[in-house]
Amino acid sequence: MQHRWLSFLSIAFLGLIVFIFFWYRNQPIEIPTIEETIEIGSLTEPTVTFVNPRKGAEEPTVTIVQFGDFECTACKTLATSLEVVVKTYPDDVQVVWKDLPNESVHPLSTPTAIAAHCADKQGAFWAYHDALYTRQTYLAESQFSQIASELGLDVEKFMTCYDSRDTLPIIKKDYEEALALGLTSTPTMFVGEEIIIGAITTESLLDLVANILATQ
Repeated sequence: MQHRWLSFLSIAFLGLIVFIFFWYRNQPIEIPTIEETIEIGSLTEPTVTFVNPRKGAEEPTVTIVQFGDFECTACKTLATSLEVVVKTYPDDVQVVWKDLPNESVHPLSTPTAIAAHCADKQGAFWAYHDALYTRQTYLAESQFSQIASELGLDVEKFMTCYDSRDTLPIIKKDYEEALALGLTSTPTMFVGEEIIIGAITTESLLDLVANILATQ
């Protein structure tokens, strides 16, 4: 009888652990409360550090810093334009990604950002970035590990990173910086001394970059 009770307690304990794990997994991911010390509009230009994903020229003449959201349709369109710009000026232009998730409109904005930065830990941020935008209209959290697998990532390491929300501090820092810059919408780009909010055509962006390069 004692063995039966021990077996029952063991099963119940394991069941509780599994329940807690899945309960935690299913909780909404929210940006932590913003520090009261942040002064809205206190910054005039973004910072770029080693944690910010970038592509293009190693020593750029023009740096484009984009604040984006993976569920933002205009951001998806801009991603295509930025790829054209980088391919047109591979030795002159560098594109930097920063996160500005809009959770009130896009419930997966923070989870997708966490996942993309977990992919970045395996050197695959931009491939994951592209995959998220490709699936934007039918994206679900259940696809995150599938995307990682399709990209050839170590899925176990990726999911450990995602489940622990290991990259959330990067998103929080970008979000706080966006507030300090006074940003309220995505996409917002800093191109040289220009600030562009919202959609812009590929041609207009190429012309802007060409004009900046012509003055250098």
